[in-house]
Amino acid sequence: MQYEPAPLREGQISKLREYEQQLSQLTGSPVILIAYSEKDDNGNPLEGHVSPTEKKRP
Repeated sequence: MQYEPAPLREGQISKLREYEQQLSQLTGSPVILIAYSEKDDNGNPLEGHVSPTEKKRP
């Protein structure tokens, strides 16, 4: 598997930063969220694949 930074729009990046701040305040420790796109060994995106560390939101 290969991983690349996810192609996020500016609004999505802003939301991630908000979540980082909120989680950091709740936990009392710095939190960094990482958005990535998973690709197969040929570099093709794995559409609809959810890794064990992810959960789909309703």
